[in-house]
Amino acid sequence: MNDPVAAYFEKHAETHKRQFVGSGSGASFYFQKRLTLACELAEGSAGRLLDCAAGSGEITCALLESGRFPHATIVDISPAMLQSARELLSSQVTNAGLEFVHSDIFNFKPSDSGFDLILCLGLIAHVGRLDVLLAHLKSMLTPSGRIMLQTTLSDHAGTRIVRALTTRRELAKRGYRISWFSQRDIVEACRRSELAILDMRRHSLGVPFGDRFWPWANYQLETRLQKWSSRHGADAIYLLERN
Repeated sequence: MNDPVAAYFEKHAETHKRQFVGSGSGASFYFQKRLTLACELAEGSAGRLLDCAAGSGEITCALLESGRFPHATIVDISPAMLQSARELLSSQVTNAGLEFVHSDIFNFKPSDSGFDLILCLGLIAHVGRLDVLLAHLKSMLTPSGRIMLQTTLSDHAGTRIVRALTTRRELAKRGYRISWFSQRDIVEACRRSELAILDMRRHSLGVPFGDRFWPWANYQLETRLQKWSSRHGADAIYLLERN
């Protein structure tokens, strides 16, 4: 497999899936909190759904179970991830038409009508090219459609520490560089793409290497300090629409 992002996630599909059902670590709390916040931000949307990096499908499944999305297109660059999403959604979702597409999101463009909600969660760290991506996603929106965009914030103190200590090792491990974005980067990219930020939710304490040293304690901190994280967290999910 030539694409390093696809190759990386082929090796980690099962690990990704376990985070949504596991407990007792900061990572499991993080993934499950992302799912909760995505559902909250999607409450005002209905119609056609696109998940442009579906992973193992848990967030897509939760949104489809609301009954507001009669059609969903599920895209992922990793065949293993896409198969995990297919297995989950085909077994759990009975009220929506499902389309599964193995593709790089930059190469994906439907020929029919646009989407009312596009999920872009857990993607931009691996592909970067934020301006190009936002313009591409915007081109697939209906006039009143929305984009849900997630990033780990590079201007968070914990993120800066992790970035400084792991960039070289992660490049060797993955075969590509992780892309980091600050709050200002997101705001400016949205402005250039003529997208408005309707809402933003922060979460995750972002304790550097917390799970490596003591997963249970990291989980307890994340659980008990959610209010603080909602204002100062290391991770953010944005809800965007056309200006």
